[in-house]
Amino acid sequence: MADPAPLPHDPTPLETDRPLLRLVGALSGAAIAESDDGPAAADDRSYRQILDALGVAMYTTDAAGRITFFNEAAVALWGRRPALGEEWCGSWRLFWPDGRPMRHDECPMAIALRENRAVRGFTAIAERPDGHQVVFQPFPTPLRDDAGNLVGAVNVLVDVTEQRRAQDALRATAAELASSNAVKDEFLGLVSHELRTPVTTIFGNADLLRSHGERLKPADRAAMVDDIAEESERLYRIIENLLLLSRLQAGSRTELEPQLLTHVVRRAIRTFADRNPGREVRLAFAPPQHLIVDADRTYLELLLENLLGNAHKYSDPGSSIEVTMDLVDGESVVQVLDRGIGLDAEQARQVFVPFYRTDAAQRRAGGVGLGLAVCQRIVEALGGRIWARSRDGGGSEFGFALPPAAELEDVR
Repeated sequence: MADPAPLPHDPTPLETDRPLLRLVGALSGAAIAESDDGPAAADDRSYRQILDALGVAMYTTDAAGRITFFNEAAVALWGRRPALGEEWCGSWRLFWPDGRPMRHDECPMAIALRENRAVRGFTAIAERPDGHQVVFQPFPTPLRDDAGNLVGAVNVLVDVTEQRRAQDALRATAAELASSNAVKDEFLGLVSHELRTPVTTIFGNADLLRSHGERLKPADRAAMVDDIAEESERLYRIIENLLLLSRLQAGSRTELEPQLLTHVVRRAIRTFADRNPGREVRLAFAPPQHLIVDADRTYLELLLENLLGNAHKYSDPGSSIEVTMDLVDGESVVQVLDRGIGLDAEQARQVFVPFYRTDAAQRRAGGVGLGLAVCQRIVEALGGRIWARSRDGGGSEFGFALPPAAELEDVR
């Protein structure tokens, strides 16, 4: 086969590479100084103008690692204008991605010059003199002359700060989603178990009453009806807590009206005593007795029912529950005190977390672990604060404080 005809102009490698060689020479310090006259100096200035116009940070060093050139994008990334001759990098301070300080002589540019090879795959953090940090990826590449001798290196710095923030946000979102799914699975397991128990009791007793009611003794029928009523109430409380927690977490607005806290507390205690006639509840006041707060009455009642129910569930049958009310530093303070299983300091910090239950609580009674979480959400929605702590002499103290009604604040 005949050789193909030559192209009209086939540039030699030297002709093709001359601009690149000129650029390498200029950036490695071997070019004619900018103050010189002539075509070479003009080309040098043109190359520098082009590199200054680039939006990507880049700089060069000689073979010893001394900076010979940097463009304006590098100045913007570093937050400073280094002097020519500084070593390795123009960054004020360098850090590894995990926050450990990085010496300039161990930076990727130093590695590229020491080992005479391009370095890739690094991420570092540059701190500017004003304290602002920039996450970047360097791409240092050695520069060699025609004989293959190392004459310097060029480094391109890519700012990946926003990319890193987006990745961190994505990882945080993924972690939150995984945590949310874990909580959801735990929630479904707990709720399924807690709902199954009252539903089984209600269904079983109702079925027996329907099929054999006439043959059962009156005392047995009364006991079965009591079981149905008790388990129905338990089921109702679980559902109420779930619905309220869902509304509050969704940011549902609460319509607040002035409420006489004394009346609400008295009513909650009477309702609780009617359902639990064997439990003594003592109410103590400290003057003044008339405490007025802005609240939703239904929320307040559920808050008190949950606190009283919690004290009842985890206390011995013969012990009493004490409820105190007072005005402290302008806040209306209510405390529910029991002589039950108690709690330590760590447990006191965790009891308001949804689904959290201590080992002692799990051994003592069934439950989902939502009641106290609902209490916290209610108090926060009303602009107050809530706490739990161990009680002197044994037992627990659960209390909440609410700010005075806005009308009272206006009067003051």
